[in-house]
Amino acid sequence: MRKRKSSDCSNSDEESVQAVEPPDGVADDALSSKSDVKWMRTLFLSQLGQGKAMWVQCTTIFVAAFLTYSYDNVGSKSNVQVSIMTVIIIFGASPYCRSHLIPAAIGAFVGGQNVIAATTDNENTIYATNYLWLLLLSVVVGLVWCFVITPFKILDGVAGRLGTTTFIGMNITMLLFFGPLGVVQWERYILGVYQVIFIAEEDTRLDISNAWKWADEAELAIGYFISVVWLGVAGGAIRIVHNNTHPPEALNNVLTPSLIALTSMLLVNSASYEHAYGLYNGFAVGSYVAMASLQKIPTIKKFTLVSCTAAIWGLALTPFFVGYPGKSGFTAMMGHTTFDYIERIINKCKHQHLARRNREDQMHLANDTQQQQQQEKEQQSLQPKAPLSHDEAASTLLHHSHSHKPQRENSVLLKHQRRQQSRLRHYQDQKQDIGSGFDSNSKLQHRGWSATQTDAADGWQHTLESHQDNSNSVV
Repeated sequence: MRKRKSSDCSNSDEESVQAVEPPDGVADDALSSKSDVKWMRTLFLSQLGQGKAMWVQCTTIFVAAFLTYSYDNVGSKSNVQVSIMTVIIIFGASPYCRSHLIPAAIGAFVGGQNVIAATTDNENTIYATNYLWLLLLSVVVGLVWCFVITPFKILDGVAGRLGTTTFIGMNITMLLFFGPLGVVQWERYILGVYQVIFIAEEDTRLDISNAWKWADEAELAIGYFISVVWLGVAGGAIRIVHNNTHPPEALNNVLTPSLIALTSMLLVNSASYEHAYGLYNGFAVGSYVAMASLQKIPTIKKFTLVSCTAAIWGLALTPFFVGYPGKSGFTAMMGHTTFDYIERIINKCKHQHLARRNREDQMHLANDTQQQQQQEKEQQSLQPKAPLSHDEAASTLLHHSHSHKPQRENSVLLKHQRRQQSRLRHYQDQKQDIGSGFDSNSKLQHRGWSATQTDAADGWQHTLESHQDNSNSVV
């Protein structure tokens, strides 16, 4: 029997009680199981708090989708965009859910639709199967986000990235499940081609067989365009100004535009505007443009241009993908990427134009230089040339001989010159020797005659006629 010490909260070991301990193996298993449970609980809470694990993000997406879909369809009907912005702000404002804001925004886009309930007999009735389809869509979108968008950094910093993720997941789910099983109509891809769809999908619950009203549609199109530009410029400008005045503390790029969009929707709703729902869609697209990274859109001017491009895309996509979740984010993404592509083409054309102008300037400069040189040559040819001295002529001839003739010819010419110089020196030496042997009045005679001088009466004699030694003869 062993004694086991029990410690109180102060970790004191003064008291000890006698107790029967279980076998060693059972105790070890119990301790290991308790430690495993504790470790699993700690890991679960840690991953849940960080919000980076795949299962946490997928769970957050479904929870946000469940809240948004219920808020939009259960009870009194609400606008889809109002539901989306409300759920995003709830997650962003909560200190416990702030790390889950990105997947919560994706989940809000997943639940912000009414295409799942559109195939039922009564759209006001929500069945449990709708939530099962919503769960399937949430799982597919979560997998696309965790395994495709995030690891490969697709559309990183681009406007509408989260909505585009939802749009891609919706299309995959439509092709694999919703379409073949009849959950969503295939005609929604091109519903506006053969049926009347109001501009900016003002309200898909309205009777789409109504006659087209050009005045109202034009008014709605202008209002949609202005609402997109307003939200995109306002959200982007507020973020830029705040970052310039408070550099270390950047505003949340998802929460800030969502708050501005919800405020704008409430103000328009209070005015009881006829086409308020169309403006809500414009506010949504503009807020997704304002969520772009400031490294991608660094100026207010570019936010304005991207918003205008996104508004044009929104009007053009009205007949297509009617009621699809994530369509507004996809519209913002198309506006951003289209503007970047156009800007890249314009910059490329500018660079080509500048390069062509530089080449033309260089060609003109070269022609001017050539013409100037020709004119200088003509002027020099017209001017009379001064006669060159003997040394200058010799140096010029020597320079030309060195510069224009090969090395072998130069070497032969130098040898010839040296032979001539040596002969000339030899001749001069002989002339000096002959001059030193005669008087100043003596005359040079032919080498065949004797160089000795006899008496004036005898005159000069030939060497054959004289037997004397002729030491002064020239050989």
